[in-house]
Amino acid sequence: MVAPRGPRNKPENDLCHCGSGEEFRWCHGHEAFRCAFDRFIELARTPVVRTMLEFACEEIIIPDGPYKGMRFDPEKQPYTKLWFDAVDSGKWRRFVVTGPSQSGKTLCAFVIPILYFLFEMGETVVCGIPDMSMAGDKWFQDLLPVIRSTRYEKYLPAKGGGSKGGKVTSIRFSNGATLRFMSGGGGDKSRAGYTSRVLVITETDGMDDAGEKSDEADKISQLEVRTNSQPGEAMIFMECTVTTEEGRTWSEYDRNSTRSVIVSPCPHCGEYVTPERDHLLGWQGVDNIIEARKHSTFHCPSCGEALSDKHRERMNQRSTLLHKGQEIDQAGEITGDPPLTDTFGFRWSGFHNLFTRAAFLGAEEWRGERAEDEANAEKRLRQFFWAVPYVPPRMDTTPLTAAQVIKRTSKLVKGKVPEDCDFLTVGIDLGDHMMHYCVTSWRKDFTGHIVDYGIIGIPSDHMAVEKAILVTLREFRDTVMNGWAWKERNKIPDQVWIDAGHKGDVVKAFCKERASFRRFLPVYGRSSAHRDMRAYLHPLKASKGGVRKIGEQYYLRINDGVFTVFVDANHWKTRVHQALATPDDSPGALTLFWTSESRKLHKEFAKQLTAEKKVQVFEPGRGTTIAWEKIRENNHYLDTVYYSMAAAHLCGASLIENNEQRPRQAATTRSSTGITMPDGRPFIITERME
Repeated sequence: MVAPRGPRNKPENDLCHCGSGEEFRWCHGHEAFRCAFDRFIELARTPVVRTMLEFACEEIIIPDGPYKGMRFDPEKQPYTKLWFDAVDSGKWRRFVVTGPSQSGKTLCAFVIPILYFLFEMGETVVCGIPDMSMAGDKWFQDLLPVIRSTRYEKYLPAKGGGSKGGKVTSIRFSNGATLRFMSGGGGDKSRAGYTSRVLVITETDGMDDAGEKSDEADKISQLEVRTNSQPGEAMIFMECTVTTEEGRTWSEYDRNSTRSVIVSPCPHCGEYVTPERDHLLGWQGVDNIIEARKHSTFHCPSCGEALSDKHRERMNQRSTLLHKGQEIDQAGEITGDPPLTDTFGFRWSGFHNLFTRAAFLGAEEWRGERAEDEANAEKRLRQFFWAVPYVPPRMDTTPLTAAQVIKRTSKLVKGKVPEDCDFLTVGIDLGDHMMHYCVTSWRKDFTGHIVDYGIIGIPSDHMAVEKAILVTLREFRDTVMNGWAWKERNKIPDQVWIDAGHKGDVVKAFCKERASFRRFLPVYGRSSAHRDMRAYLHPLKASKGGVRKIGEQYYLRINDGVFTVFVDANHWKTRVHQALATPDDSPGALTLFWTSESRKLHKEFAKQLTAEKKVQVFEPGRGTTIAWEKIRENNHYLDTVYYSMAAAHLCGASLIENNEQRPRQAATTRSSTGITMPDGRPFIITERME
């Protein structure tokens, strides 16, 4: 029996009710039991999880642009189907994505993955950004408008994080999922205690360096650690407009990923091809931008036939993916295995961006070729339209040759210190088997003369390397304290800087010895541009217990109880080459001692001084900078000379002081470094000598 339709008081012995409104009814007896059982089965059934592509097509409404208010459709941008199919395949857990600006990259590679895991999977998502100041923009401009256009708007928080006026850091939705923003800056504690299976990073290249307050790896690696609580199940997405070849996006795509490309069948020859920037023709050589738009069209890389925008659209709709190492024939059969990697690298270019026509791209190329700032225009075209890294010109700015160095001999013999010497310094480069050294005399106007140089063997074949280095340094210290011939007596070097990049603990231990005083200092050469070295960061001010002296691109800091020098290698190598190119009779010049066989003797020394060349390179966030690159393996003497040159500056040598033409001081007055010992005595040894 079934109770009459419509609301009424519950009949006696009824177990449940079904329906609602006009269809409302009470169930009882066997029917009630059967109804309850059916509802139990329905509630116990695991919900069917859609693929990311299904989720995008069924849930996402485009919030702005020419397709505003329309449901997401991969036919509008065919590359998106290839992208989502790769994600849904389950073959990879890391995804590196780059493509042209204004092509849907942010929506498809950043917004949709976040919303899929938040609402379809109900999971917590970590969103990585370069700086927390960007969190508000990413939330209110990229994510929130899309959520508001979907049925998931009901899950938005009414107050707290993500709501109007709320702080955008952690946003908790009413379905139980959380979106947590994490930056690559600040202390590591901001990341250490939060984990998630899903990490989505945007502006990847902006997070390429290690945090300023971190001793750990780069920022992206630190964020990836947040997914380690579920090894093998983590999902990591990285999207960014590509910057340079050294940037994280291109490095991941080019070296560590599947390096997947989109191939499409040519309507003329049938070959599967990937038209790129070089295949956009017609804009070259025309007189105006109107003609450039009119004549610009893509051409098949295989047969050379023109590809109209209609051809281009059909080609993209029939496109497929080809991974590194694979080949495809005219029938569309793919042979070869993709790379063994857990990272899917995906890139599309201007040809695959159907939001732009060939006429627009040709006009931009024509405009860029005539731009006043050619380098900036080229960077813009490559990054924003073609999704390839900007490769700045690498210009050799160093004309110095070994032959020129050999010719810079003076009349002074080896081991003789010039009578007008104000400072004598020594630079030492250490290895396991050999120690290179260079002794240089300096006037206050930074005119230098190389008094002596040589190689001393380290007996590491007969004892432990550390002990052998210590023995060699102690023996050379005796040589240093005997000095080099000067006037009627010997002159003892004012400063001896020893490379601590190799066996630094041994060097520091030696410099702590009483006999070394503070005449011997450990030195770390740092690069200001190269990524394969720890960067030189110039401090802004000295601080008690830390940095004690700031000089010209070097500073002294108390490190492990000893004064330690950190020096910008690029800057001082440049100064050495400038000194070797300065006319012999000018302030700031650097000359070599004379022997009867100077040409033969100085050949290896000169080759090592020119073993590196100076180039201009583009660094993201810094612009064009100077770097030094090896062109020969041995550069030990170059290091010893720039150590001794920077040490001379610490002692008081300066081109600036010479140009100021200050009144000559009394002979008994010494130039002060401004550094003092704990008891107030001057730091430099010769400042304490009468």
